[in-house]
Amino acid sequence: MYLCSRIMNIIMDLSIVSPVFHGEKMLDELVQRIHAAIKNLTDNYEIILVNDCSPDLSWNKITEICARDKKVKGINLSRNFGQPYAITAGLSYAKGEYVAVIDCDLQNKPEDLPAMYRKAQEGYDIVSARRVVREDTFLKRLSSAMFHKAYDFLSGFKTDKAVAEFGIYSKKVVKVYCSIPEYSRSFVELVHTLGFKKTTVDVLHDHRLEGESSYNLYRLLKLSYDSIISNSNRPLHLAVSLGLIMSVLSFLMAIYNIFAKFYGLNEVVGYTSTIFSIWFVGGLLLFMMGVLGLYIGKIFDQVKGRPIFIVSETLNI
Repeated sequence: MYLCSRIMNIIMDLSIVSPVFHGEKMLDELVQRIHAAIKNLTDNYEIILVNDCSPDLSWNKITEICARDKKVKGINLSRNFGQPYAITAGLSYAKGEYVAVIDCDLQNKPEDLPAMYRKAQEGYDIVSARRVVREDTFLKRLSSAMFHKAYDFLSGFKTDKAVAEFGIYSKKVVKVYCSIPEYSRSFVELVHTLGFKKTTVDVLHDHRLEGESSYNLYRLLKLSYDSIISNSNRPLHLAVSLGLIMSVLSFLMAIYNIFAKFYGLNEVVGYTSTIFSIWFVGGLLLFMMGVLGLYIGKIFDQVKGRPIFIVSETLNI
């Protein structure tokens, strides 16, 4: 599978990758603020804007910016693949010794990049921005907290809900990440399973410049079970344990009924309890089959070998 196997003839000090979705009105300010933040660190850098088939005029805006600024590269995906895949596309074209990932909505502040870059030069391979205060809605903060609690329990990993995609990663981290051919991927969870020397830098989270986040409840739920199923088989172990517990309880109930029969303890069998037991066990079986089906579905997606992303057009590359 083609991911990051490109031959890098020109080495940059720093690449800044930004996945773009509903970003038309924010891109000019994003690029301007990145230039202002980076220019005192190095002149050898590039900005890669990846249009994830945004329904607005984001690609037209990227084309306009690239025409006047050769430090800005444009990548246009053939359809909407999702944020982790847009990030992977940008990483595959990045030429930097270090690569920064930043959302286009400016809730992540480009002004924090210098501090993270200097930290990376101390020898850290992964420098993540830790949002000490989140400027998100209550529902999004709640859903994020619930996701991390569930993910930590089901995966066995310890994650930080204040850490997201925003960060700087060394070239070797990017190379290893892109060499992983997983079709179902979550950038944050996958990159932090790689190991390497990592640290965090505390940053302030800003308000979204325009519009609302595209992560509605459905997409958050989908991201949650995709991340959990892709990174852990613990739900299968829990399903087996639950089935074993139900079997033991059923066996104990059978023994009780046998003794009750001989000692004349049986009353008239209750219709409600019988129906409840049937529905409960039936629902439990369907749930466990559903969990198993999700894993089989992931295997099916993986073995088809379809590309993780498809680039339809590039600019300044």
